[in-house]
Amino acid sequence: MMKPDAGLLQELIEKVQHNTASQEELRLLLQLLEENNHGELMPVEEWFQSELQPLSAGLKNKVVNTALQKNRLVKRGYFRRWLPYAAMLLVLPGLLMLWPRHEPRYTTIAARDGEIKRVVLPDSSVVILNARSVIRYNETYKSVSRDVILDGEAFFEIHPDRKIPFVVHTGNVRTQVLGTSFNVKHYPGEKLMVSVATGKVKVVAPEGKQVVLEKGSKVSYDSAGTAFTSFTEEPHKMNSWQQGIINMDNLTLGEVTTILERWYSVRIILETPQMGKHVLSGLQANTSLESVLESICFIYHLQYRREGNIIRMEKK
Repeated sequence: MMKPDAGLLQELIEKVQHNTASQEELRLLLQLLEENNHGELMPVEEWFQSELQPLSAGLKNKVVNTALQKNRLVKRGYFRRWLPYAAMLLVLPGLLMLWPRHEPRYTTIAARDGEIKRVVLPDSSVVILNARSVIRYNETYKSVSRDVILDGEAFFEIHPDRKIPFVVHTGNVRTQVLGTSFNVKHYPGEKLMVSVATGKVKVVAPEGKQVVLEKGSKVSYDSAGTAFTSFTEEPHKMNSWQQGIINMDNLTLGEVTTILERWYSVRIILETPQMGKHVLSGLQANTSLESVLESICFIYHLQYRREGNIIRMEKK
């Protein structure tokens, strides 16, 4: 145990007051305050009397004024008497600002363009990442929470745990489950889409709106309009992308070309913007970029030409 010295303590407090204390000096001051008996800093009777009652406004002002008058000669006995209060009032704000903080460490897993990646989480839940998608979780996963952050699209098969719900964060929206399989899609600039293959999930928007989804149900969320739109979808179609199949039901041509861009690392330009509003239907085997483009062009009387990684589509 270090014996307190009024001169040293006063010097350390003044350094904290003027924001000149180093990390080592902050640690030393905290150590002195924690290791020494209360009686070492002020008389025992006065210490216990003050501990049993909250400090009055007048006493607080007296402590602060005494500590702030750095040019005033402070007697050793008087300094001892008020040091515990001065330390608490002056040191804690400095410690909060300067003391090193522990930042959580995240595990990040990404799927590149054209890649589908299978991820097993620490609780044995399985995540299938679609192309150009990223999932992150921190070091407290499983022990404290089961929260993941998703950018892109993923299909989840969640290991049941009623004590710790599983939560997917996509932007400001939370999707919470207990044990189920579901799909979440949220790429930049696109609406959030959540669909449930088995079980039940709850989707909560930042403004408080929420919707509960069961097997075969699907919802989209438009952050601009802060509204949910519900659909029905056959469960086997929800993860069709894992088998290399594009489910084009109710998708526009613009949305389909965006999917192809992620899969094949190309840029597809629609020469007539109105073309992007064509609504497609059916399933398309994603065997190759050319085969998909040729099928779309055949149905909608379009044609395309390729210039390196740029593909231009136009009417015939």
